[in-house]
Amino acid sequence: MKKIILTTSAAALLGLSSCVDLNLHPLSEASSENWYSTQEEIEMSLNEMYSTRYIPVYGAVNPSICGPLLGLDIVRRQETYYTYNGALNADNANWYNESRWPNLYTSIARCLRIISNLDKARAAGMPENLITQYEGEAWFFIGLAYGDLAFHYGDVLLDKTGMTLEEAYSMPRSSKSEVLAYSYECFDKAAGLLPESYSGLQKATKGAALAYKSRYALYNGDYAIAAEAAKACMDMGIYRLHDNYGELFTSATSDENIWFFRGDVSLKCYYWLATGSNSMIYNTLPRVHGGWGVYGPTYELFCAYTCTDGLPIDESPLYDYRDPFANRDPRMSMTILPFATAFTASVLDGTYDPADYAFLGIEHSPNPMKTQVTRISDGGLISNTDSKARAEHASYNGLLFKKFVDDTWKENGYSGAATNYIDMRYGDVLLMYAEAMNELGTCTQDVLDQTINLLRERAYRGTGLEYPKVIAGSQEDLRTVIRTERFVELAAEGHNYNDLLRWRIAEKVFNRPIYYLTRAWSGSTTWDGDMSTVTNEDFVALCKRWEEGRFPFGGVPEIDENGIADLSPMAAAGDIVQATMRSFNKDRDYLWPIPSGDLLVNGNITQNPNY
Repeated sequence: MKKIILTTSAAALLGLSSCVDLNLHPLSEASSENWYSTQEEIEMSLNEMYSTRYIPVYGAVNPSICGPLLGLDIVRRQETYYTYNGALNADNANWYNESRWPNLYTSIARCLRIISNLDKARAAGMPENLITQYEGEAWFFIGLAYGDLAFHYGDVLLDKTGMTLEEAYSMPRSSKSEVLAYSYECFDKAAGLLPESYSGLQKATKGAALAYKSRYALYNGDYAIAAEAAKACMDMGIYRLHDNYGELFTSATSDENIWFFRGDVSLKCYYWLATGSNSMIYNTLPRVHGGWGVYGPTYELFCAYTCTDGLPIDESPLYDYRDPFANRDPRMSMTILPFATAFTASVLDGTYDPADYAFLGIEHSPNPMKTQVTRISDGGLISNTDSKARAEHASYNGLLFKKFVDDTWKENGYSGAATNYIDMRYGDVLLMYAEAMNELGTCTQDVLDQTINLLRERAYRGTGLEYPKVIAGSQEDLRTVIRTERFVELAAEGHNYNDLLRWRIAEKVFNRPIYYLTRAWSGSTTWDGDMSTVTNEDFVALCKRWEEGRFPFGGVPEIDENGIADLSPMAAAGDIVQATMRSFNKDRDYLWPIPSGDLLVNGNITQNPNY
């Protein structure tokens, strides 16, 4: 085994609600103030580092806690979040800003103390192999913390030796470049000390250190460093792509996973978040399965998948908006729940089979006139609560996620899932290498064949279709391909927000509306489908658009150089409506504000611009 597998209990995650303070030596945990240099105490401190309190994970399709970091791939009905609604400030009480800063500094302080006490442990007779492992883990977590701090806050406090409380209250910010250089140095030390794999409990590995070094180097435009680290990870030869893209996200283990948190039904874990709450399950599951269908794919993601000829939908002759799932990249139907429209071939020729569109054993259809759907096991009909014919709050834009979801989501009272949260996988490493090489102007055909073409071949495997191979071209053309590939390959895995920031295009896409269907509803859960009895004009108009093949929207949006659709013509035509407006200040929001509590205790810390 060479992956990191972490099953997190609810108790371990109570730190998500921690207050804003430095909290360098919490009395309830092993700390530097009562250090005895035993294996038990070192492991206690290091094991705490594997809590999501200290690891900068980004959320995937689990926005209840991770909502502030949603990118352009996930939408929660009509809601916006701090990071793209103009409300981000130094006092926002969310873990991704106010608590993230002190938590990461707690991690740094604790790991530095572990490193400084290893000689005591050695003198006390601790085996050298354990000392090497513990030191490697500590350097790994320091690298993670400083990489994340530098990306989101810019210049930050740089502590390399273990600052006292007095120093913490007076230390000025160091330059971002200096902090990043130290982060890379920490990852290098970790990679040199950590094993490639473990037998038994999985922890930080050499591959993880190299992969995260590449991520933070890419995030911060250090492309040569990113490329070198990604290639070193690739050359280890221990990771490979999962055979099936869709099955990767519901599989218990995979050689593609480098760092992930295992869901556990019995512990009521949903990905890495173990709250004992079932709201995340309900928010994502379709309503016909007992969920609420709150979180779903965006229209922008829906439009980003290319056609099977490799061309975007505004260029390909294969695209027909009346049957938008036809002739599309297979990853689309593995990520977004597919449905048949009035213009799907099997509907037109009368061969439609509900089993072809079954999800978790029930036919899926957002058809606003379809009052019932088929239960595949016995052919019985049940109320179609994923349609406006039955439920006013059915998916607001008609789209739902398939990626990550399996039958375990309905087990144990809808309060746990066996699905894993994957924060780093080999597919991401391949994309990082391709992008870094392209930005360096050295993306050859060989590089593409080692990276993006492998991902596309995997996506098309078993379909009987030849995958659209990417051919080396100009840096600008390949940049479009790579950014689109990241958007669709990593959809709902929690990376898109950071990608938009580092590409400096957040100001463009986050100053556009969130769109959805009209809030039309038949008005009765007992409606029999007779349109002559409906008085709701919006619902009648929605049904008409379905019959005309303009669902979820008509026409063909223009796809820009970043693979992102302009949906305003669809709104102008009345097919979709504005739910709410995003807002992003280009002169402020690319960096997060320093938490106000830290500004109060350290007069040498200055706030980021325009906060």
